[in-house]
Amino acid sequence: MMAAAAAGGMLLSGGDQGSKKTAPPPPEQNPKDLIWPLPPDPPRIKWLAQYRDLAKVKDPVKKSGWLEKVTGTKTLEEKIELRKPYGVTADSRGRIYTADTELKVIFVIDPATKQISRRESSTRAPLALPVGVALDAQDRLFVSDAALHSIICFNPSGEPVGHFGTSSLGRPGGIAIDKTRNLLYAADAKESRIAVFDLRSFEFVKFIGGPNKPGQHEEGRFNAPTNVALDRNGNIYVADTWNYRVQILEASGKFVRAFGAQGDRPGEFIRPKGIGVDSEGHIYVADAEFNNFQVLTAEGRPLLAVGMLGDAPGQFALVAGLFVDSGDRIYTTEQFRGRVQVFQYLSQHDAQTGSAENKGVPRPNH
Repeated sequence: MMAAAAAGGMLLSGGDQGSKKTAPPPPEQNPKDLIWPLPPDPPRIKWLAQYRDLAKVKDPVKKSGWLEKVTGTKTLEEKIELRKPYGVTADSRGRIYTADTELKVIFVIDPATKQISRRESSTRAPLALPVGVALDAQDRLFVSDAALHSIICFNPSGEPVGHFGTSSLGRPGGIAIDKTRNLLYAADAKESRIAVFDLRSFEFVKFIGGPNKPGQHEEGRFNAPTNVALDRNGNIYVADTWNYRVQILEASGKFVRAFGAQGDRPGEFIRPKGIGVDSEGHIYVADAEFNNFQVLTAEGRPLLAVGMLGDAPGQFALVAGLFVDSGDRIYTTEQFRGRVQVFQYLSQHDAQTGSAENKGVPRPNH
């Protein structure tokens, strides 16, 4: 496990940034200037972008149609809005993938080209309730379907090339991929365990964990886990949702440690869901009840809380999914109003040298 940069100046944010009280930022504040924590502490998290009305992402490629000219409204084809996104991930080119559980589609957002594409249901690859998304080393997209208790694989061109897991999955949610070992991990809330599959053959490999005894928080066993993430060493991080904790396991499935409890203090959880790990080993946990994400050390010590209930940049309404990419960008989804937000983790070196200004690619604010 990589050591967390606890000495790097990350502090638990003051004020009510982690509370449920709605308090949008001052009107004159530019969202591009949003950082956590506030000065004089060095910045550690920077807000980058948000996506909701995906039609605004696209460059106009043709003149407005007669209906829009007359009524001032968009045509049906131009209305592309997120409804209830859950899983989120990003590929090596910076494209963002998110599973919309209401629209039953995977949206692919390309900030560089300002193009939107979809991975949709078909007779070969039906989608009933897509939840989790993950990409392998070849940028093949894997999608978990909670209603069809299965996983679908799309090639980089968007064509379905695999469908598996129906005999092993109850209600799969978040998924994560170990690109080194060619393994896929799926959190199964119904069966309270993690299912593991081989990415080359799509064959089932093993189960990790299982339901714990009522009222007992057993090591390596779960109560409705919703999401899973991996660090650079292949260690497994599980949002053990109804045990109100995070469990860390070795790649083999051996228990390492657990932290968290039910409560509203730093380091405690009510509805932990999305989970991720950055390049320095910090753990990020989205909580749908707090409407924030907490940043913690590898040992579970709370460092920072980002967000609160609201609709402004840096706020959340029913936050659900969370993913940290190889460049330490943090992606979150919200199901109440339908939005993806992007943040950037800033290392101590970034903060001290001023290179934080160059972190991330500028993205449109919608």
